[in-house]
Amino acid sequence: MIDIPTGNTASALALQFRLQQTQTLPLKEQSRLVDQRLTQLLQHALQTVPYYRNHPEIIRMQGKIDWQRFPILTRANLQKAGTTLQSESPPESHGKAYEFRSSGSTGRPVISYSSDYAQMFWRAQTVRDHLWAGRDLSGHMAAIKYQAPEKARYPGVSQGHWGPASATLGYSGKMSTLNSIEPLELQYRWLTEIQPDYLLTYPSNLLELAKIHRRMGAQLSLKGISTLGETLTPEMRQYCRTAFSCRVADMYSSQEMGYMALQCPRHDHYHIQLENCIVEILDDNNAPCRPGQTGRVVVTSLQNYIMPLLRYEIGDYAIAGAGCDCGITLPVIKRVIGRTRNLVKYPDGRKSWPSYNPMALMDLVPDAQFQLEQVSATGIVVHLVSDNPPDKAREKQMMGIIQEAMGYPFDIEIRITNEIPRAASGKFEEFVCRI
Repeated sequence: MIDIPTGNTASALALQFRLQQTQTLPLKEQSRLVDQRLTQLLQHALQTVPYYRNHPEIIRMQGKIDWQRFPILTRANLQKAGTTLQSESPPESHGKAYEFRSSGSTGRPVISYSSDYAQMFWRAQTVRDHLWAGRDLSGHMAAIKYQAPEKARYPGVSQGHWGPASATLGYSGKMSTLNSIEPLELQYRWLTEIQPDYLLTYPSNLLELAKIHRRMGAQLSLKGISTLGETLTPEMRQYCRTAFSCRVADMYSSQEMGYMALQCPRHDHYHIQLENCIVEILDDNNAPCRPGQTGRVVVTSLQNYIMPLLRYEIGDYAIAGAGCDCGITLPVIKRVIGRTRNLVKYPDGRKSWPSYNPMALMDLVPDAQFQLEQVSATGIVVHLVSDNPPDKAREKQMMGIIQEAMGYPFDIEIRITNEIPRAASGKFEEFVCRI
């Protein structure tokens, strides 16, 4: 009836079994394994990667590596370094190299490389995400994601599995995909037509679908929702959870690093994927943040020997977390806040996260889509898409909500528009600073 697994299936099963073990190890044992892995990676990087071998700060350490003083790799460093960050002799056992491009906020691409070996961890942690979220891998998954304009247009495309991660393990749940550039009303109609068990999409796209669902009330029986690629705020999470009557599970990943953190099976916070990477949350002095503190996210990939990214400042901010009572001992990120460019800048030089509540604006303009854009030290433009634009009285209330929440009397202009464009990657930002 069954065969003994071989090849990729055997490797995937073995890695999945190992992940089940490491996620509950005592912290001391986790630290020992990470230190062991990091030592191997550092040795490889210092011997075979020109960028690290010739870095003056590393040379000054004279072979005695102090990790807390190890130079942080910025996005600008990565762009400038180019091929000097690639290993001159990557392990043959790590297989084929893959190129990834990420445009970021400047439009100038960041190019990174990974391997078959690192991709195995990506697939294994994809399955871990499904298991933590309690998904039935034989169910029907709908994905609404950005594609090239000619791909996955309505009525979408389908395949007999959720992707290589689940297919390798023998699961055959149906996957239906639709391009997120389709109009939201058409996306919603598509969901009601195919009636999936699960939905995967961007947080901003999910929020708009939730608004339509609360208005239309068509039959949908989602068992779970998964989000990726953007910041999922607590307000968005609660709104969508209420609208669709199911749990929303977020993931934190990037092209350069793979999975960095997955949402806890029991709570809304995230567990760092320590088998794949080291995630540091650092303050302005590069010291580790205490639980509850906000800091810059700095990541080290433990599996990428093709292009080792050591202490890479990915451009995000997050809140450090404490321990968790779910039984998983992997470190915790309380919340992923957003990109550096999502900080509001005040005339006196201060920076902070925009603390306005978009749901309060939605109470004034139901079912509208908003984007706040800081265009000067004192000026904010509110881009608003709505079939029922606010009158002057409600506009004044909206301005008051934003000014009070941000603690400053910004000059606010409300602009009615037909569409708020997304980035080239298909992502959407609720607040963006242009100065």
